[in-house]
Amino acid sequence: MKIKTRNFDLKHTLECGQLFRQEKKAGFYYLIAGGKIIKLRQEGDDLLFNGASEKFIKNYFALDENYEKIISELKKDKFVASAIKKYPGLRICRQNSWECLISFILSSASNIPKIKRNIDEISRCFGRKIKSGDYVSYSFPEKSEIKNLCTIRNCGCGFRSPFVYETAKKADEKWLSSLRKLSYEAAKKELMKLKGVGEKVADCVLLFSLGFGEAFPVDVWVKRVMEELYFNGKKTSEKKIREFAQKKWGKNAGYAQEFLYHYRRNRQVL
Repeated sequence: MKIKTRNFDLKHTLECGQLFRQEKKAGFYYLIAGGKIIKLRQEGDDLLFNGASEKFIKNYFALDENYEKIISELKKDKFVASAIKKYPGLRICRQNSWECLISFILSSASNIPKIKRNIDEISRCFGRKIKSGDYVSYSFPEKSEIKNLCTIRNCGCGFRSPFVYETAKKADEKWLSSLRKLSYEAAKKELMKLKGVGEKVADCVLLFSLGFGEAFPVDVWVKRVMEELYFNGKKTSEKKIREFAQKKWGKNAGYAQEFLYHYRRNRQVL
């Protein structure tokens, strides 16, 4: 199947750090989402895909949002404008909130290769086998399928294992979806009641799956780039950085974060 896109870049979107279950192979991206393997390739403005419906693709990649307005507002900042110029068409995806929650719990004090390994192992142990041609993977397990703490530990999750186990007993997709009706502050407070969910993990879930565009996750890369560009190189608390970003960019703070994060992580300096 094929759809025409505007202001969208598949590579920048899939490789900017918001997703953990994608792989490039023989010119195609294989994305595990919605319990399926989705095969993707971009040719100019055409997005070629199979394994999912057009409706799913448009929603997942936020192709229906007013992207031009968001970018127009963000370009008023010269640093963000530089990052946008380097990575045009980067979109914030609308992930499944349950998978997003567990994935970012596993991200605590870790790195992307290890996070991917942990998620793949969790999926292999608790999910179901799925295929797309010769490509084989496993679906991300439902809450009810993650039942054994010892198995979680055997997936290499370390100190995060009990966090995953306890979260699987307390949170589900319905509860997570209900957070959309709350204010940003209230939704974040509810998420942080879960073990293993601190400020950064909560903001990632709010931004990448629950539609809170003002969420501004602060990790080591974001802290570094914000201190360099907006605080004269001075050590600054994560709380102060978040407050600054939300005041400066409002509902677009999450997009500013993702552009600055991706630029700093790949280019080192702006």
